[in-house]
Amino acid sequence: MKKVALLFPGQGSQYVGMGQKLAAESSLVRDIFARADEVLGFSLSRICFEGPNEELKLTSHTQPALLAHSYALYSYLKENLGHSFSTEVVLGHSVGEYMALVAAEALSFEEALKLVRLRGSLMQEAVPVGVGKMVAILGMDADLLIAGAKEVSAQGAGHQVMCANFNSMQQIVVSGDAMGCDELVLLLKEKHADIRFKSIELPVSAPFHCSLMNPAAEKMKDALEKAEISSTKLPYIANVDAKLYPVGTKKDVLINNLVKQIPSAVLWTQSIGLLDNDL
Repeated sequence: MKKVALLFPGQGSQYVGMGQKLAAESSLVRDIFARADEVLGFSLSRICFEGPNEELKLTSHTQPALLAHSYALYSYLKENLGHSFSTEVVLGHSVGEYMALVAAEALSFEEALKLVRLRGSLMQEAVPVGVGKMVAILGMDADLLIAGAKEVSAQGAGHQVMCANFNSMQQIVVSGDAMGCDELVLLLKEKHADIRFKSIELPVSAPFHCSLMNPAAEKMKDALEKAEISSTKLPYIANVDAKLYPVGTKKDVLINNLVKQIPSAVLWTQSIGLLDNDL
């Protein structure tokens, strides 16, 4: 029997039509999307299958859509291939961490849906549209980016910018107020003119995984404390510290990780490196 790690995607991987073909073929998948519609009180399945994209990319829709789609794929995989592999560890990128905890049986699908719906709404409400920004930096060393972000944030102009997603060795996303992100790109060009790097502004509605998300984290903590969360039945890797948490990790630890995750960087590169070492 093969041992595998299950990785669940985060925001940005959504697309109109997600799950539609599989739902047409599988009653299991149709049932999962129907359950999601019932729990949320609106037709998430229609938004996933038909769009429009403007509706799907709303953070409060995107996050439950990704969870429902991931859960559908995961359930279909278990139904058809469950006898041929053993899950060694689970992890997810940002909102994908909730799906990882569903796979680890710490959260029910329904509980996770309600939580990520709220999470998306709180994260959107934390910063007005247009005030914040996220920019992908390609080809710049992480240490230089971290130092640049600290310099911009310490200049006294009130700007906040920080590394938000360590997606790979060649792609790191920065997040903060719009002017702070712009200032960081200019600073990098001035200080490191010898480095050929690219900056790409991301089409997102809020600056996720930075200190501007602190209000959302505080409100999310209350919801998580009231939620039905069990100890994990699979090892999982948390975004906030890229550490492997064992079977039996308890609710208070999981809540702490999920709350800190909202205003903190997603250590995805570091998490993947942990897989290389431990599997």
